[in-house]
Amino acid sequence: MTHPRSGSWLTLGACLLAVTMQMIDVTAVTVALPTIARDLDASGTGQVWIPTAYLLAFACALLTMARAGEVFGRRTVFVTGTVLFAVTSVLCAYAPTVELLVLARVLQGLAGAAMSAQTVAIVTAAYSGTRRTTAFALYGGTAGLTGLAGPSIGAALLHLDILGTGWRALFLINIPISAAAVVLGHRFVAPGSEQVPAGHGGRFDAVGAALWSIGALLIVCPVMISSSALAAMPAVALGLTTLAGFVVWERRRRAAGAHAMVNIGVFGVRGFSVGCAVSALVYGTFTGFVLTMSVTLQSGLSESASTVAAITVPFALGAVLASAAAPISFRHWDCRVVVAGAGAMGLALLVLGVTTEYLDSAGFPWWAVVPLGVLGAGLGSVIAPLQSTIVAGVAPHAIGSASGIMPTVQQVGSAVGTAVTGAVYFNLLPAEPVAADYLTSQRAVLFGLAATMGLAAAVAAALPRGDRESVDRNSPMVSQGAP
Repeated sequence: MTHPRSGSWLTLGACLLAVTMQMIDVTAVTVALPTIARDLDASGTGQVWIPTAYLLAFACALLTMARAGEVFGRRTVFVTGTVLFAVTSVLCAYAPTVELLVLARVLQGLAGAAMSAQTVAIVTAAYSGTRRTTAFALYGGTAGLTGLAGPSIGAALLHLDILGTGWRALFLINIPISAAAVVLGHRFVAPGSEQVPAGHGGRFDAVGAALWSIGALLIVCPVMISSSALAAMPAVALGLTTLAGFVVWERRRRAAGAHAMVNIGVFGVRGFSVGCAVSALVYGTFTGFVLTMSVTLQSGLSESASTVAAITVPFALGAVLASAAAPISFRHWDCRVVVAGAGAMGLALLVLGVTTEYLDSAGFPWWAVVPLGVLGAGLGSVIAPLQSTIVAGVAPHAIGSASGIMPTVQQVGSAVGTAVTGAVYFNLLPAEPVAADYLTSQRAVLFGLAATMGLAAAVAAALPRGDRESVDRNSPMVSQGAP
């Protein structure tokens, strides 16, 4: 049955509100971590858990929630997830301890996955032709710009201190946005906008969901709680083994004709598997950089959140300009644009690492404008063409699985990047650190992130070339976790 308002641009409006909340709760909260730590007496590990708990819960639940939309209806799961996102945001805002805040963030991540997992399918069903192209351009632009503007949004809310709420406003702002998304979703999202008719999507792959979630948890959690990388290795190895079991299970189910959470066969496409690896490295680097730089400037150098937001401006401008130029550069230089972008990010991080000591000066570090701009331009050069490159060789019948795997890989990359970078950063700090200690730790992290982007550039060199003609510009492959 066709919804009387199906295809209205207000359908897209509901999805844009959802992706806006999701991105704010990834990047804006990071700026407030030092303030939250002082208020709730959180340790370094506690600070890292606040963003990581959300990212990890989101990533682990995304595939399962996409399946829930197929079974129960996209609109039903979208509206329910959005309502729960508002409720869990209130729990985050009024958590009295860091432990309860982390728990609330886990619940918020699950709700966010239920909400966000439906948006791509909703837009795909609501629009076609040039309207779909326009819708996904707006969707991707909103995700990217909101992610880049997140630190500035967080800093502004901290500065305004609305009704004395302080950092809690970063979560409370979700309430009016959620209310608007629920109203629009209920009225303008068609009941039949799911890929499988509501209630006829088959049974859940409970074993596959459990194997995936446990495997991801076993990889990230030990890194967070272990005192050394060596101590975390057994659990990480077990996590990788569990994920290997997930792959075997999904292949068997698919061979037997049963429902599988994902089509594992898409990883046999070189462009897809290599592109996912590059995407995970890039997203992990971005979140790790924002986290540690925020802590260094605020906790280490006593700068305000506004300074943290200010340093993201040249970064954001570089990313926007490079993203706008990416279609033209991609037509001329193909996947070499991705390699160059990752290399530029690595070079910029290396320069920032070499010049870290100059951060210890009053006010905005104007000398950092150039490397920060190059860092953003590199990110834009990678993300914009990478989305299309990844799915260029994927068969049409596997696009659905690819669309679920890509944002999951991005969120897992962000979670692992945050966890590993945060663990290294705080483990390098002494019990009672001074400014110089923060700068030393930041320098080590920047060098590590630069090396990571060097690896990303090397991996990106394996992307198949000549795909630019086969890229489907109307593909519903849009990042749900664009930084």
